[in-house]
Amino acid sequence: MNDKQQFYNEFYSALEKAMEPSGGQLHEVTIPKNNVMMKGITVQFPDVSMAPTVYPDFYYDDWRQGNSMGDIVSGIRTELMGTAPELSKFNIHGMNRNSAITHLQAAIVSYDDNKDWLKEVPHERISDLAVFAKWDFGDVSSGVRATAKVTDQLLAHLQLTKEETLKIAKSNTAKSARFEGMDVIMAGMLTDEGMDKELAEAMTMEFRSAPFQVLTNESGIDGAAVIACPEVLKEVQKQIGEDFYILPSSVHEVLIIPKSELDDVEGLRQMVSSINEAEVPPQDRLSDNVYEFDGHSLKLAGVGLTQEHNIADTITHRRGR
Repeated sequence: MNDKQQFYNEFYSALEKAMEPSGGQLHEVTIPKNNVMMKGITVQFPDVSMAPTVYPDFYYDDWRQGNSMGDIVSGIRTELMGTAPELSKFNIHGMNRNSAITHLQAAIVSYDDNKDWLKEVPHERISDLAVFAKWDFGDVSSGVRATAKVTDQLLAHLQLTKEETLKIAKSNTAKSARFEGMDVIMAGMLTDEGMDKELAEAMTMEFRSAPFQVLTNESGIDGAAVIACPEVLKEVQKQIGEDFYILPSSVHEVLIIPKSELDDVEGLRQMVSSINEAEVPPQDRLSDNVYEFDGHSLKLAGVGLTQEHNIADTITHRRGR
């Protein structure tokens, strides 16, 4: 038995024991996530229709670094018990055509790396990427946000067409777009961790001269999907005054660099690929490619016009592929 299997077995047993007093029933599942299939454990509470999923892989490094299984599972139990009251408010009847207007958000992934599960999820192709809709349940506890992919089955329940769903999701995502300098983003991260605001701003001043700016959404979750919104990209072009490259930092944000700053597309591509490999977890990676926007279309940077995709009006229909 290898270390990871030993960890999983101990993790499952400890979690099962910890959840028993509250009636939490555990079930092993395999869930398709961005770029990977992840082993998960759902915890079903009595009289709660939604079951949160715990992913053991997220805690494996903590265990290897010496954290006790008891401490790891205790923290998870506290978090799960905090989410249960909010989860009890959710049910399938609250997911309907009328409420979709405020709950749908867009997400984006690599098409080739996720095409198996995308067969069951209405989506739109943009270059080598795929945009789909998620149902956002909002925050269920401090720092925990619940979402669900909009599948064909859920689409039928909502009585919405694919086109209507994606239009609503992208419109909501566009409204939450954030385009800020690296210094603002870095300072925000430091203040979120408890650092004094003035100190954080002073420590990140050096990033003000960086040629990159960050494009994401207000929550910082699935923020890279803003590149599927033509109005957002056109506003970015208006602000910087020229065409630009888009570097996929992760599924949560992209970096924007004006074309006048750098024209070495291959160098940018190599940088994105190396950072993905070294620093970005597989489930957070978007692409190793670099994209460009010329005011009309988003396309792969440095390739012919045959790769161009007009993001304003092209939708791929699953049954037509």
